[in-house]
Amino acid sequence: MAQDKLTAKQEAFAQGIADGLGQADAYRTAYDAWHMKDETVYPNASRLMSNSKVVARVDELKSMVVEKQLWTREMSVKGLIQAYRIAQDAKTSTGMTAAVKELNVMHGFNEPTKLSITGSMIQRIQREVIDDNAED
Repeated sequence: MAQDKLTAKQEAFAQGIADGLGQADAYRTAYDAWHMKDETVYPNASRLMSNSKVVARVDELKSMVVEKQLWTREMSVKGLIQAYRIAQDAKTSTGMTAAVKELNVMHGFNEPTKLSITGSMIQRIQREVIDDNAED
């Protein structure tokens, strides 16, 4: 079975792809090829993605992530749409508005929230961290 194993660089490439990197960036990362020209990187990355062992490993890694994912963005959106429909059926504008607001936040449609942190707030956080660490 030793011939079925990927090299360390092939494994790193597969992990990069599974983590969402494009083929070129996964190749550059795995092979420390940031200095290489695109004309070299693109065909090499493409060749790796046509390697059946690499593709199988990418699929395996992606399925592991899906299995461990407790809650996806898609699940959140579907849940909020359902909440919106329930509120709509019940004719409660508050529930509908809350669902729409949450969807807008999830999709980044709102202005960024500005936080103002004062010195006393930072000191309080530091104290809490120190207190928490002292209990360990």
